[in-house]
Amino acid sequence: MRKFLFVLLVLLCLFAAAGCVSTGKTAEDLRYTLRKDLSYGSHERNLVDISIPNAAVSEGVILFIHGGVWMYGGKENVPVFLDGFRNRFVVASMSHRYIDETVHIKDLEDDVAAAVAFIREFCLQNNTGPGKLIIMGHSSGAHLAMLYAYKQHGNSPIPVAFCVDMAGPADLGDIAFLYNFKRLGLEKFFYQLAEKTSGYQIVDGDVTGEGYSESGREMLAAISPLCFVTPNSPPTIMVHDAADAVVPYANSAALNSVFNVYGIDHYFMALYSGIGHFLGAKEIKSGALRYDKAMEAWLVRVMNEYIGKYCR
Repeated sequence: MRKFLFVLLVLLCLFAAAGCVSTGKTAEDLRYTLRKDLSYGSHERNLVDISIPNAAVSEGVILFIHGGVWMYGGKENVPVFLDGFRNRFVVASMSHRYIDETVHIKDLEDDVAAAVAFIREFCLQNNTGPGKLIIMGHSSGAHLAMLYAYKQHGNSPIPVAFCVDMAGPADLGDIAFLYNFKRLGLEKFFYQLAEKTSGYQIVDGDVTGEGYSESGREMLAAISPLCFVTPNSPPTIMVHDAADAVVPYANSAALNSVFNVYGIDHYFMALYSGIGHFLGAKEIKSGALRYDKAMEAWLVRVMNEYIGKYCR
């Protein structure tokens, strides 16, 4: 019974996305105008919220993608700390389709690309920016942000300034994923998740005690951001806690090594504070989350440093 409750708690946490709610101030107090539920595609979940600074010109666009194992969460799950950027940047938070038997990661990649294109047109119509794009997310949202940054950096309608990866899966072929889910008693869920993300049916022999088969590795590599890093990839800020029991810390360590090999500017916020996969997130009014205060302050400082280097 105790194990069941623990697993249930982990699932509930995993399905929650990092986010925020109103701070109690009006848009005028915060010096921005917020437009909600804008449609960027034909699906009912193709919606985005966009805030525009009341100042004449913005410094760029920040797009946040929510977490929730690609199956939960929504655009309302935008971090509270991004409120501090809204008077300077166009800040957008998007919802995407959920993965299932027919919708896979590549479809979610299309959603992100469509949202970026929509945001550009929205900015032009409202005579602001768009400037450059900071694309970021937490957990599965960080995975989608990285895929866009590394695969579309040369074709993005808004040039990518840098990416912010908050505990995102960079290498889905890391066998530590399977071990993490086994420890949580969620091995069956792991296989279901792998099939839904990739659109590939896992068969006997794809996963063994020694790792994945060749076909299994190819299937996971096709949706792993690490496999799309090139010497021309945009800078990246990574945040990962060593106590992460969902996404292996080794994912970010491996990505850090690839960046070092290619000489790509990056910042690895390697945490050893025990705040785990959810980065100390706590629920506030309306069910949204605030992150660990020290982590937030550190991340905002680094983001501002990168803004100074890549957005101006």
